[in-house]
Amino acid sequence: MPLTLVAQAPTIKTSVHLVQIPAIVKDAKGKPIDGIKPEEFQLLDDAIPQTFQADTADTVQAPVAIVVAIQSSGIALPALAKIQDQGGIIQPLIAGDRGQGAVLAYDSEVRTIQDFTTDGAKIRRAFFDTGSRSIKTARMVDAVKEGVRMLETRPEAYRRVLLIIGEARDRGSKSKLDPVIELAQRANVSIYTITYSVQAVAFTSRPEDVPPSPGGMDLIAAMQEAGRFQMRNAADALSGSTGGSHQSFTTVSALEKAFTVLSSEIHSQYLLSFAPVATKNTGFHRIQVLVPSRPNAIIRARPGYWPESGTTSN
Repeated sequence: MPLTLVAQAPTIKTSVHLVQIPAIVKDAKGKPIDGIKPEEFQLLDDAIPQTFQADTADTVQAPVAIVVAIQSSGIALPALAKIQDQGGIIQPLIAGDRGQGAVLAYDSEVRTIQDFTTDGAKIRRAFFDTGSRSIKTARMVDAVKEGVRMLETRPEAYRRVLLIIGEARDRGSKSKLDPVIELAQRANVSIYTITYSVQAVAFTSRPEDVPPSPGGMDLIAAMQEAGRFQMRNAADALSGSTGGSHQSFTTVSALEKAFTVLSSEIHSQYLLSFAPVATKNTGFHRIQVLVPSRPNAIIRARPGYWPESGTTSN
């Protein structure tokens, strides 16, 4: 029996907690599909149809708040030389006219280089201020935790985005990955990751951008690096659990393409919002976003939400 949902008018003004579901709808070739009408969507919360508001890219009123967290450890310098030139596009291309951006750097510590601002020049300058404090340590998960904390200070109506630019695996965070993923899910934060291999990026870099290995690469260090690749891919886990995406790059042109794809996704999103009703499930709720009229469409959205606010231990 077909499900029947009602997509409400484009504006909801309410004091209750809203769950926002940014959704990307693409065709088989990976191109975003525009022009889907709100009534074409279906939204299921634990398999139960929901009444919701659906905004298109043309009608969405929610501005973007983005935190960019950049790995700045010494081994990342070849990649950092490529990344720093991209700071000027964050405000115009991703945050947009009404959006806000902030910049973090992470190595042996997590530092706020630039708090939220609408000034694109300040964001661009912050990219160049991401100096290294350590050689190998890169506390990505700790940086995500701090980025989520910052995004929680933005109004609930904002689309909260965290962009991680670094290696795909963590190097030395104190925080545990799964509790931090839950924090992001509770805060309605979508995490996007743009990652690289240190070795591959160094291959495509100028000699002056490649730092010498401290003390040489001995056998123990090589074994430690090999062991790291058996660790969980934090970038995949973070993006997959929050409705974001994971891209990678080696060259400047590939990095520029990754930013272009990110911008296209954020600004072609459909935004589904609903006020959860009380249920017996006080834990994680599974969400499904469907477009039955377009059976071949590929839909990416956050997999669920937590109905109650709160924090978790790390």
